Amino acid sequence: GYDLSDLDMDTVAAYRNRFAAVKPGHIWTDLPLPEFLERIGAFGKNREEGYSGLRLAGLLMFGRAEVIRDALPHYMVDFQERPEAKAERRWIDRLVPDGTWSGNVYDFFRRVYQKLTADLKVPFQLQDGQRVDDTPVHEALREALANTLIHADYSGRVSVMVVKRPDMFGFRNPGGLRLPIEQVI
Repeated sequence: GYDLSDLDMDTVAAYRNRFAAVKPGHIWTDLPLPEFLERIGAFGKNREEGYSGLRLAGLLMFGRAEVIRDALPHYMVDFQERPEAKAERRWIDRLVPDGTWSGNVYDFFRRVYQKLTADLKVPFQLQDGQRVDDTPVHEALREALANTLIHADYSGRVSVMVVKRPDMFGFRNPGGLRLPIEQVI
């Protein structure tokens, strides 16, 4: 029941630009928007019912928060930067779907990753004549944030939450493990 009008087109354009930058010359880069979205799995056909539309993943990734909440009433992503190394809930910076931005998962990832890495030190390093602005901490934060968002159960009542404090980075998502905790550890 959801279609292209439910998407935030600025988010889709940002994703397409990133896709083209990461995969220059890829065959999907120049496809019309509906075909591109179908190829990446955001749009598809329900072959049993005989209709096409956005898949839930496409809505989460590129939709507008108010539309996402039509499908998932308790959808909430939350970033908080806290000033001190203690568990109190005071924050100095917060990002939630408040109407000032799309509120979708892709935009949340892009905005939160910038906030997480904004004050990380980057030592001078060259690779093939190009400066490298990425460190193992950048990579670990990207991976933790991506895994938090990818493996979340957005149908529950608990929000996805990312916390930045002077002493730690915290990542919480609703859902269960597919593996026994012993095996995970």
